Amino acid sequence: MTFTYTSADLSEMAASIPNRASEAGLVIIPGLDILKEADVLLNGEEANIDDTLRLASLVGAPFITVEDSIYSAEQTRAGYTQERGELPAAVEKLLRDAQKYDGSLMMLTLSWVSQGLIYEWVAQSDWIDPLVTQIRAKLDDAEAESEAESEEHREQYRAAYQAALSALLNSPKYRGESIGKRRHLVSSILAEAGVEEMPEVFMTRQVQPEANRIIGEKVYEYEQDFRARKSELADELRTYPAWQRVYTQIKRKAATAEFLKEKADGYRLSTDLAGEISEAAANPVYVSRY
Repeated sequence: MTFTYTSADLSEMAASIPNRASEAGLVIIPGLDILKEADVLLNGEEANIDDTLRLASLVGAPFITVEDSIYSAEQTRAGYTQERGELPAAVEKLLRDAQKYDGSLMMLTLSWVSQGLIYEWVAQSDWIDPLVTQIRAKLDDAEAESEAESEEHREQYRAAYQAALSALLNSPKYRGESIGKRRHLVSSILAEAGVEEMPEVFMTRQVQPEANRIIGEKVYEYEQDFRARKSELADELRTYPAWQRVYTQIKRKAATAEFLKEKADGYRLSTDLAGEISEAAANPVYVSRY
């Protein structure tokens, strides 16, 4: 399951944390900064607040600290200006449009230290990541244009982009992994494909977002098709050896996910769909002819 949050959701969640933490037996220390980078990162899209507080309690956290981040278009502009200098007109327009989010909660962070490890859980509002992605894309476009001093340079850029993009799209490992873990595979995939390793900023801001977009569209097509053929796939799943060998719901769901990945040319489909088809296979509906 994937969790998403609006700014209102995060504000409501932040207000409820003291009670939730108290129920979990946790102490909140306000204003405490943990200066080192986290050893264990928890993504708010995959772990909700209750699971996170439960984990903090289980690992014996002596305290937790909570930080909320409020959006300001002007501060965002100042940060990019300090980094890049004068901003392109396209970025200025994005920042003007984003002024509607001024004062909204864009990020909520929980941190704690336990047994020498620093834990950090981050939940972002559903609008901040698309906004940052668009800004970076416009900045990268402007930078690429300014650096492309010759047609030869532009052709080399396009060739490198296409080679890297094709390597990712053609990789079963990349297609079959979750978005958050794909970036760790990029270097090995490029090496296996014989593609020269590209600068990290080039990959993370241009190639990977496009690869993920194309993969996302393909995943959607497969899921729509498979849902329409749920009964047919359930019948086929019953003969799938890995599914037949296990009997618990969790293991059968995992086996179904692998079955669907094979049927979908290596694309990682949603666990919800795997659960639906596994359930249909386990509980067939027979229609009498009489």
